Amino acid sequence: MRRIAFALFGLLVAVPTSARAQFAWETPRMLGPDTPGGFAVHWLQAETLPGDDQGVMVIWQPPGLPEGVFLRGGAGTGAGDETAGFGGIDVRTRIANAREGQPLDIAWIAGAGVGVGETLLFTVPVGLTAGRSWASGSVWFSPYMGIGAAMDYRRSLDDDIDIDDEFDVYPSADIGVDLSLDPARRLILRVGASLGDRQAIALGAQVRTGG
Repeated sequence: MRRIAFALFGLLVAVPTSARAQFAWETPRMLGPDTPGGFAVHWLQAETLPGDDQGVMVIWQPPGLPEGVFLRGGAGTGAGDETAGFGGIDVRTRIANAREGQPLDIAWIAGAGVGVGETLLFTVPVGLTAGRSWASGSVWFSPYMGIGAAMDYRRSLDDDIDIDDEFDVYPSADIGVDLSLDPARRLILRVGASLGDRQAIALGAQVRTGG
């Protein structure tokens, strides 16, 4: 796990520092309490920070990682048609299951990661995700929502850009849906969006690799 994480961050810091864009790595979270492991590719429209535009985001749970640990990475185009990269690690821990009187599955989520553009943006998100899954025949439907906060530390990578080091905390809110029309849930269609100050939307598909 450490080798995979170091390799991911090594690729990120290799992104040219002249890039004029900046992506928040965790937006949108795309992580419901019942989202299974697998390999997912998403189209991303990010508007979290000025200059954000379209990108590609990959979420992956490689074999051997503990249950509830996911890797995430990607790149996109921002202001000036330049490129920015991002990546991080998500952690999810179930804290409650749906039952009589409590209709939702609930999980605690956290993580750590970076976005590399005109600045280095290090973000630690924490929060809760809650949802419920239904299955009927070959259809599996799992909507969810999340709330939390994102702690950002930003540092300029370009001496020509007058940006002081900053630390900020932002509230976060997400909604999403996982849908499968395959009885074995080998292919899952995904959509998610972040609301408020950290706006973004992602659409994609996941190939399920776990049990």
